[in-house]
Amino acid sequence: MMRTLDNLQMDGGCLVFNFVNTVNTRKPAPEFDYLETFEDVLTWSAKAESLDRAQLQSLSEYAVQKPDAALAVLQDVIEAREMLYGLFSAIAKGTPPDVTVTDAFNQRLSIAFQRIHLTFGPAGAEIHLGGKGVSLDEPLLPVLKSAFDILTRDGFERIKECPRCGWLFLDTSKNGKRKWCDMNVCGSREKSLEYYYRKTKARHNT
Repeated sequence: MMRTLDNLQMDGGCLVFNFVNTVNTRKPAPEFDYLETFEDVLTWSAKAESLDRAQLQSLSEYAVQKPDAALAVLQDVIEAREMLYGLFSAIAKGTPPDVTVTDAFNQRLSIAFQRIHLTFGPAGAEIHLGGKGVSLDEPLLPVLKSAFDILTRDGFERIKECPRCGWLFLDTSKNGKRKWCDMNVCGSREKSLEYYYRKTKARHNT
């Protein structure tokens, strides 16, 4: 089956992990990147429902007018994604993230949070990301907010990395024993391999 954003699985359990998982695998190195153009970033944002339709339309139109700027932002989006992978992959392994990764995250977070504002209504306060104008880096803002939420709300023991493909996921199982990004994909493949190795070993021993 051809890989497209339409059939990309969203198994991360949170926005930031679904964003980091926009490559087909990390073990070995990624072979396919779902974010090859700025329009892909917008398509993913629509799939993740991280931006509304009006925002996506404005960003798409602005990117057509400013193709060089859109390309630069695409490169920055990829850089941010790899930084976030480095951050959460280390946490999933139970090790402190590299100081350069932590510094890069804090810098991005500081800039992003300068653009958070609240509005108040009968139902209470609502958080809004971004300003009144159009900024091509808007797709990153909810991702960084999601990263902050995961780091400050949930126990690190729930942050995991699939041992087969390297995708990140938030373990929301009751017993906290989830191992695979998707039991029907990586889990099934691993079980098939284990079965194959057992059968092969049994033949060699007879």
